[in-house]
Amino acid sequence: MKRTIYTTVSALALLAASPALAGNNQSTVTQAGSNSTATISQAGSNSDSTVTQGVDGDSNTATVNQDGSVSGATSTITQTGDDNDATVTQSDDGSGSDPINLSTVEQAGSGNHATVNQNTATIAVQTQSDVNQAGNNNTADVTQVDDWQSSSVSQSSDGNIATVSQGDPALVAGDGSWGNDSIVTQAGTLGSNTATVTQHGLGGSSIVNQTGGSNTALVDQAGGGNGSNVQQSGNSNYADVIQTGSNGSTVLQSGTSGTAIVNQSGFNSSTVDQRATNNDAIVDQSGSGNGSSVTQLATNNAARVTQDGTGNASTVNQNSGSGSVAYTGTELGEAVLNDPNATSYVNVQQVGDALESVVNTSGSSNFAFIQQAGSDNHSTVAQSGNGNAAFVEQAGSGNHSTFTQTGSLTNLSTSEVPNSGDNNIAAAQGVHQIGNDNTSTITQSGSSTAFALTNMVDVFQSGDDNLSMVDQGGVDNMADIDQTGNGNTSNVWQTGTANNANVLQSSDGNLSNITQSGSGNTANVTQGGI
Repeated sequence: MKRTIYTTVSALALLAASPALAGNNQSTVTQAGSNSTATISQAGSNSDSTVTQGVDGDSNTATVNQDGSVSGATSTITQTGDDNDATVTQSDDGSGSDPINLSTVEQAGSGNHATVNQNTATIAVQTQSDVNQAGNNNTADVTQVDDWQSSSVSQSSDGNIATVSQGDPALVAGDGSWGNDSIVTQAGTLGSNTATVTQHGLGGSSIVNQTGGSNTALVDQAGGGNGSNVQQSGNSNYADVIQTGSNGSTVLQSGTSGTAIVNQSGFNSSTVDQRATNNDAIVDQSGSGNGSSVTQLATNNAARVTQDGTGNASTVNQNSGSGSVAYTGTELGEAVLNDPNATSYVNVQQVGDALESVVNTSGSSNFAFIQQAGSDNHSTVAQSGNGNAAFVEQAGSGNHSTFTQTGSLTNLSTSEVPNSGDNNIAAAQGVHQIGNDNTSTITQSGSSTAFALTNMVDVFQSGDDNLSMVDQGGVDNMADIDQTGNGNTSNVWQTGTANNANVLQSSDGNLSNITQSGSGNTANVTQGGI
């Protein structure tokens, strides 16, 4: 009787355990080359695996593990080169329809490595991975969790590395990291490109296209609604994009050794376009509604934009001569004044609300440094020619500053004092606005004979509602405007040579007009107490 009961219990146990056994799987292996190995493990259900190791391919290795598949998976591996290695692991939690995971690996070159790991879960929608390697010694590593992920990696040159990670295991239970899309294309003849894409949020999209050699693209996106497009067609370019929450970033580098670093947190948008050699751009935006566009078309340009707050906007355009000297990454990391005689350089920092700064430079050795703290400030700098410089500092709210420079050789509206290279912003000559609702307009259409003898403007507005206008069309002129009162107006016209105009307005409601068309003249105007 015990023997009969024992037999019956064993049969029931086997029947109850039968769903855990393999079911409805299909495997097809075709080997026409030599010394190749294919290993297929299907302990799950509803999975298909196809491995083709062609007649022209030797010593290839293919490994497919579908033990954790419940809803089902499809894996296709095609190897026609030599010494290639492909490993595909697919699993799911039983939600969704068959096939819930889809993987395709094609290796036509030699010495390539591909690893695909797909674990789909939580009200699953199909996850897909495509890896195509036609070059040699390439590496592709794709990891996708949660569901509705899509990854495509294509590598046709040699020595490329692509790493794609989509979905966050810690967010799978809450279904919080699905719907990401990544496309990595690394072509060219030189190879050795590196692309790393990490998307752990919702609905992130990243496209990395590198044509050339030794380029590096790093994309890290979290939160939701991120988008990043990095295209590098030259050699030795570097792009690093970090985004958290509803951000968008586009980086285009067509030259050589360009560097673009974008770090955004909030509701930001950034576009960096560098088309030449040794351009540097660093954009750091935190808050919401920020926008930054940096375009550098020539050689050895440098730009840094830092915005903290809401509603900030910054546009920088540079077109410099090929003879300029490149700034280093360390100098780009310093929020200080730099030598305006060295090369084209723009540094914009904005803290507050609804700030806007537009800088346009053309020629060589241009320099611009803008700082705005407060709200509703505006600054516009336009420079055309050689050796221009601009400095704007606005610490109040509602201030407005405009530079226009069209001269050549050395035509400066600011310089560092006492010595070139010093980082004393408070002592620098240019436009300082620390009051509210002040306006400064500077137009320089003349030139100067040397850096030591320059058209120079120094405006200091610490009161409110002041207006300063300086128009310099001559050579080696100097204008110094101090407005510490309120509601003052100062106008200076200089068309001569080596003229000097000094205006101090310390009381309220004053008006000063100075016109200098001769040479070596000095005008001193004091309105109010000293």
